[in-house]
Amino acid sequence: MSPASFSPWLRRRLMISGLAALGMRLPAADAGTPHVRILFLGNSYMATNGLPAIVGEILLSSKMLAPHIASYLLVNYNLAQHAADSNGETLLRRGADDGKPWDVVVVQEQSLISALAAVEPEAQEFMNGGLLKLVTLAREVNPKVLVVDLQVWAMQESLWKKKSPQALATGASAAEAHGRIRRANANAVKAVLEKSPGANILVSPVGDFWRLVEDIHPAMPLYADDGTHPDILGSMLSALVIAGTIGGREVIEKSAWIGECTFADVERLKKVLLDHPAVFKAAGK
Repeated sequence: MSPASFSPWLRRRLMISGLAALGMRLPAADAGTPHVRILFLGNSYMATNGLPAIVGEILLSSKMLAPHIASYLLVNYNLAQHAADSNGETLLRRGADDGKPWDVVVVQEQSLISALAAVEPEAQEFMNGGLLKLVTLAREVNPKVLVVDLQVWAMQESLWKKKSPQALATGASAAEAHGRIRRANANAVKAVLEKSPGANILVSPVGDFWRLVEDIHPAMPLYADDGTHPDILGSMLSALVIAGTIGGREVIEKSAWIGECTFADVERLKKVLLDHPAVFKAAGK
């Protein structure tokens, strides 16, 4: 389904929320705390529950980094659409609210493309091209920028039991869909590095940790009712993985923000991340 098929009001609302986020700054935890400027480019997977703001709160509560957060999130958008969007490019070139360029740009491919790219060469080329254009734009503004490629999660297993056409389009099972998403993201990053060898790109293994948490804590509700978007715990898990990708293990260890989640649930999520550093090390490989 293309972005144009959604109601103009919803699309406009998400555009406004992304543009308005440019002025959002979370205060430094302590004087002298290093500042980090992060721009998020994604779609409803990021917009649901306000993922960029959650990442900011986690970083702030860790007292390791003082975040400046902005986002440009459009329903069903893919990397190629973000790379061609003048509003997103304006945000990227303008930089953070303190006038300095983005230190980190977090990008997210559309979920269906993420799965199809592993098995359809044209889809992989489409994904690779979108990522390359965004990396190129980001590096024009800040050659040292870190581009974080958010590896999305597979849809909920229940959708395969219901024989959902949307789920079946991504693979014969949730496990196969996850494998495809993982492979496509790794392939895209490798393709970009071949053409832009000096780029600083990391895959954030969000989907890997979703699968791991489902195995270890099957009762934890990561998915919203539609079986694709995140529930609040899914957004918290995603934000912890992204924060860890940006700031390292210590950010996860020291973060204290739980938002609308329970302390016990957040501690369970953090323990999975901290007990499995190999998942971070293997990201993109």
